[in-house]
Amino acid sequence: MRFHTVLIANRGEIALRVMKTARRLGLRTVAVYSDADRDALHVREADMAVHIGPADSSLSYRNIPAILMACARSGAQAVHPGYGFLSENAEFAQAVVDAGLTFIGPSSRVIALMGNKAQAKTAMQAAGVPTIPGAQDCTVDEDVVAAVRRIGYPVIFKAAAGGGGRGMRVAREEASLLKSFHEAQSEALGAFGSDEIIIERAIERARHIEIQVLCDEHGHHLHLGERDCSMQRRFQKIIEEAPSPAVSPALRDAMGAVARQACAAIDYVGVGTLEFLLDPDGSFYFMEMNTRLQVEHGVTELVTGLDLVEQQIRVAQGEPLAFEQQDVTLRGHAIELRVCAEDPDAGFVPQVGRVDTWCASPDIRVDTALESPMVVSPYYDSMVAKFLTWAPSREECIQKLSLACEKTVLLGIKTNLSFLERCINHPVFLRGEATTTFLSREDLRGVHWQRTPSLHAAVGGALAISGVFDTLRTNEVRGAAQRPAFELLVARQGDGGTAVLPQDGDPVRVRVRPVIDGFMVSMGSASDESAALQEISVTDLRLESGRIAFAVDGLRRSLTVSQPDLQTVWIQDGASAWCYQRAVRQASLTSATAGMLQIRAPMTGRVISLLLQLGDEVTAQQTLAVVESMKMEMPITATVGGTVSKLNTSAGEQIATGQILMEITRA
Repeated sequence: MRFHTVLIANRGEIALRVMKTARRLGLRTVAVYSDADRDALHVREADMAVHIGPADSSLSYRNIPAILMACARSGAQAVHPGYGFLSENAEFAQAVVDAGLTFIGPSSRVIALMGNKAQAKTAMQAAGVPTIPGAQDCTVDEDVVAAVRRIGYPVIFKAAAGGGGRGMRVAREEASLLKSFHEAQSEALGAFGSDEIIIERAIERARHIEIQVLCDEHGHHLHLGERDCSMQRRFQKIIEEAPSPAVSPALRDAMGAVARQACAAIDYVGVGTLEFLLDPDGSFYFMEMNTRLQVEHGVTELVTGLDLVEQQIRVAQGEPLAFEQQDVTLRGHAIELRVCAEDPDAGFVPQVGRVDTWCASPDIRVDTALESPMVVSPYYDSMVAKFLTWAPSREECIQKLSLACEKTVLLGIKTNLSFLERCINHPVFLRGEATTTFLSREDLRGVHWQRTPSLHAAVGGALAISGVFDTLRTNEVRGAAQRPAFELLVARQGDGGTAVLPQDGDPVRVRVRPVIDGFMVSMGSASDESAALQEISVTDLRLESGRIAFAVDGLRRSLTVSQPDLQTVWIQDGASAWCYQRAVRQASLTSATAGMLQIRAPMTGRVISLLLQLGDEVTAQQTLAVVESMKMEMPITATVGGTVSKLNTSAGEQIATGQILMEITRA
């Protein structure tokens, strides 16, 4: 079972992470890559690399014959699946073994058993593990309604064949029950090839707690403590920490004992994670088991001092664990942030495009494959980096991570970096009280660093006065519509122009006027031109390499600047980043087009279903199409009723953000 060459059947940061440990253990590494990743960092870092197909992951990173052929061509003797893609595919694990290779993970039997939520739940119930009340094998509407009436609202529908937030919907009332069920079925079928759904009672204000397990083939089943993964959006984790502020030593021992009991019952071998929901009353319930390395494994490594990839490799080579349960100790606190290419202000819509400037903070652990310049494509997951840090206490850990977010430069695409910083500085999170419903209940505006109208105006005026732009706007995507969040017209001599800066409340009217030692920014109500204006003085303007500096009412500011082209300037202040673009004036709608509604793509991706044809009548809020990008599905709905008068797309077509998909003549 000893091997000297490992093929990593994955990409990006997890491929690099596995390579790092494999090399330390004296193993050669083989990368695989698609057309989209031909020049990727993980390809260049490996000892060897094999091309396995086009950008579509089903034809490359999920292509079992192509990966086995890559093993044969490179002489790889073992395969590490990473996470995602084929990491929990029982057919793949068995195919690796049948090819005479070592699969660095559990057996195909265990993967198949725990990979189906319905089967896993049955197995855990047989092992005495507490599970959430629910129902299985409901395939027709009548059975679904009857089961939910028995369970009680709210309920959650889950894809039996997968996870990661896909194929999941919550229903709180009978009026939306079947719609949520069918949406979960559709997404599950597209993501996992199966529309099997399980139904469970939705536990409100629960904590998402997972127990890391490590087992060998010699009968040792250990747990390595817990991780708190309650900070989620769209049922997908974005912040993880260890240990959990909600778990006492006694509860940790109890959950750990249950996890070890479960592993012994199914004869588990390798690294894995049992995920539980922790009820506010202290009860905990099994949700699922991930039979692979988790994205958030790093926080466990930081508090235990163990390298989990090393343990995977040693177990796969038949070695017994070198320590017992009593040897596992948790030291200090660790937190991980998942930095994703997405727009939190627009419902976490995935973002694609070119990273122009990237420089991570040197003070923390950063797992990433990011480079600058680099194009983030729509084909794979939206996560572009993981920020991890350790400190003796939770308070110090949060402070250290906050400073690292502010020291990081990431410009060229929208990310959730500033949003994550605001999350960990929210009073609820600081108190250790965040639950799985945190992001749906809490208002994060005004927490920590925030852009203000005056800063917008000062930066815009500085860029315009310095001659970088004559006409500026910041551009934001809101749902399916693209609109300027800030438009500023400035004359470099004489009077400045006037513009409107939309805010959540009353829009702000902005005027910029050059003066001898700088310029003045006047701001006032856009709806009441007689209202008093707020005057902002901007002086000491300096443009340096990659920086713009100025003083606002005497307070000196120095911001990072990236200008990828003559039309665009990116600005970063702390963890916040935003984009100014040269404004394009739109003519007023003519009578011929005033009754026309253009439906634009909310994100770059693929049309997976088109629910109408040319000439069809549509009603307001009717779903017109469903698009997919970076593992996220988004329905596009009509805002008004009318007739489909133009259709510019079809199912299966790749689309770009802002592309006109169809036109509707208003009723």
